[in-house]
Amino acid sequence: MRLLARRLIPLTFAIGVLAPAAAGPTLTAAAANPIVTENQETGTTAWQIGAQPANDTIGQIKGYASATSVSQNQSIKFYVSVYPPQTYSIDFYRIGWYGGLGGRLRLNVPALLGTTQAPCVPNVSTGLTDCGWEPSYTLTVPPDWTSGVYLGLLTNSRGYQNYVIFVVKDGRPAQYLYQSSVATYQAYNDYPNNGLTGKSLYPFNSYGVAVGRSDTRAYKVSFDRPYSGDGAGQFFWWEIQFVRWAERLGYDLTYTTDIDTHENGRALLNSKAFLAVGHDEYWSAQMFNAAEAARDAGVNLAFLGSNEVFWQVRFEPSSSGVPDRVMVCYKDASLDPVQGPLTTVNFRSAPVNRPEQTLVGIQYTSSGNWGQNVGYVVQNSSNWAYAGSGVNDGDSIPGMVGYEMDRLWSNYPGPATSNQTLLSRSTAHSPTRGSSKRWRTS
Repeated sequence: MRLLARRLIPLTFAIGVLAPAAAGPTLTAAAANPIVTENQETGTTAWQIGAQPANDTIGQIKGYASATSVSQNQSIKFYVSVYPPQTYSIDFYRIGWYGGLGGRLRLNVPALLGTTQAPCVPNVSTGLTDCGWEPSYTLTVPPDWTSGVYLGLLTNSRGYQNYVIFVVKDGRPAQYLYQSSVATYQAYNDYPNNGLTGKSLYPFNSYGVAVGRSDTRAYKVSFDRPYSGDGAGQFFWWEIQFVRWAERLGYDLTYTTDIDTHENGRALLNSKAFLAVGHDEYWSAQMFNAAEAARDAGVNLAFLGSNEVFWQVRFEPSSSGVPDRVMVCYKDASLDPVQGPLTTVNFRSAPVNRPEQTLVGIQYTSSGNWGQNVGYVVQNSSNWAYAGSGVNDGDSIPGMVGYEMDRLWSNYPGPATSNQTLLSRSTAHSPTRGSSKRWRTS
């Protein structure tokens, strides 16, 4: 059965309802599952940044990787800048459950010689910030590193820390394929967030010179730069809760990113279910095509957040010719030099006219006030998705809907199925220029 109806709620609730603990695999049933085996290893909390987080203004230590994901036995490069020049270390951790400790140390690389790399200057025409730093360290991923989300914890000799995040893939046909939403990480990334030059795809956190119009946002963003802040993108905002929960229960997961889906959509056919977790807002036409083809081939799709598959993007090579390192999103058809089905606007908007509701089942409607979530009201509680949860129709679980919301739009086509069930129908208020709109979310 395909999961076509879902609601934005914090992941701790979404996953608890959609796949309750009572339905999770047992250790015996999952004995051959690499996730179960992996989480029996010794864990640690040392993956967490300590008392001295680096910042973008000074840049005590920052870095990025040559790819958003890497396969076992393959190499990935890291580009690191330290200020002032000094030695630094990289500790590579895999994120999971590990008895509640959350991570496992896989490799310590000490006493690397650090340099201060060149400043990252945005392009005046597009706002693109491509750092183009020199490589600092190359990792060849061992064959026994289990697929998952990995953090390279960068620590300089003065104790300042930051992350580089990447996914390790194994290509095996697991039950569930987890997609990390790195395109959305990059869309919101405004490195360097120094109040002067950093640019994202949004005006609210873009600075400096206006790009081709009255606001400062970029039209293109690059993966060849660090993520601002802690360096982990939006992983700690929207995804880590699901990773820890699913691995605690021993679900048979393998990991990928949306860039991999863009480049090799047929990989979705290797699993029984595809999981779009967290804030998966930015998709390419190739990603949409891949998910649609997987659905039509019988692969289950689960979208466990709201505002997903909202903006269409394109990808371009970097200045050094590496494919898919630049993400393009003009967000205005009149600005985009490419016109037609690949124009970078909302999927539902002209000239694309491909509503995400046809894939997801429902689609984005509005956002509420941050921190002012409303209750999740249960309906169709007899559905398999609520098995073991103990909820009944009409039950309201406080504070679970927000900050962005989806609903079923009657004026857009729905998914290609006659078997759609809405699991919730809640009322939310969206502020609009000092007033508020009242929505029925689905």
